[in-house]
Amino acid sequence: MEYLTKKINGKLYFKPIKLIEDPTALSKLGPLAIKILKLISKKPMYPIEIAKELKEDEQKIYYHIHNMRKNGLIIQTKEETSGGTIKKYYAPSANAYGFEINKEYKRFKKEDKIKDFFYEFIKDGIFNGSIVVGAPFAHGPYLTSSRDGHCGIQLAMFLGGLCELPKKKFIAKLDTEVKSEKKMNRNMIIIGGPITNILTYDINKKLKIRFEWEKNWVLHSLSGKKYNGEDISLIAKIKNPWDTSKKIILFAGPKFEGTKGSIIAITQYFEKTIKKYKIEKDFYAVIKSLDKDGDGKTDDIKVLEILD
Repeated sequence: MEYLTKKINGKLYFKPIKLIEDPTALSKLGPLAIKILKLISKKPMYPIEIAKELKEDEQKIYYHIHNMRKNGLIIQTKEETSGGTIKKYYAPSANAYGFEINKEYKRFKKEDKIKDFFYEFIKDGIFNGSIVVGAPFAHGPYLTSSRDGHCGIQLAMFLGGLCELPKKKFIAKLDTEVKSEKKMNRNMIIIGGPITNILTYDINKKLKIRFEWEKNWVLHSLSGKKYNGEDISLIAKIKNPWDTSKKIILFAGPKFEGTKGSIIAITQYFEKTIKKYKIEKDFYAVIKSLDKDGDGKTDDIKVLEILD
C-alpha cells in the first residue's frame, strides 16, 4: 500500500493512495465521475441510488461506474438481492489516486509498519472507528463482567502517537451499548474474549482461529493446532461481518491475562507480532505471554502462529 503524506500545522498526516499504471485513466475523469467518487467515499452505494442522489440519468452512472471499475478506481464492496433486483455497492479503491514519474524512493522507518496495520482506523490523521470493551457488569450468554476494559487505556495511549481524536465523538464503547444501538457496521477494535465481550462471542464462529470449550477455553486454528492456557491470546484483523467495507481488530484471551498479553504484544512488540502482516488481507496471530524476569508480570511475548 502506498501513502500520500501532508504536513498540517507542523504535524505529518497520511492516507492511502492508489497508483494508476495508465495516467490517462485519471485525465478522462469528468465532473460527473468526480461527483460519484466523492459521494461513494462517504458510504458504499449502488448505481440507481447514486443516480437518485445526484439526479442524473442511470445510464450515465452505469457508464462511469463501468469505466472506473475497469481502471481500478472503485471496487465492489457487497451485493444484495431485493425484489428480484441485484444491488451492487461500490466504493473508491483508495482515498487518493496518482501515478509515478520515476521509481525513486526513500526508506520508511520500521515504525511505519504499525501504520499499515491500523490504516483503516486512521483517516486524515483522525481516529476512525470505535474501541469496544466488555461491560463491567454481568451480561451476555455467560453472565460475566469484564475485567479487561482498562487494557484499552494502554492501546489508546499507543494509538495517540499515530492519530488524533475526532472532534465531538466518544470513541470508547461498551459491547452492550454497541449491540443495543445496533451500531456494529463500523471500524471496531474489540477488546476481550467471548466470555466477557458479546461482540467477540458473535464473531467467534466466523474466525479462522477461534475460542472453543473443551473443559476449558482453547484456541482452535484451521491449521489443526490447539492452544490452551490463561497466558494465550489472539490478535485478529478481519473484515467486519456486519459491513464488509469496514474492519475489526480483535485483542482477546480466554481470561484477563491473555487479553492483556495481546495488548502488550501490539503496543510494545509490534515488530515481531505483525512482521508478516499483509495489508488488505485477514490476519491472525496467536500470542503467548512471557515472564522472563520472574516477577509475575508479562515482559515479553512469543508469536506461536501466524495465519492469513
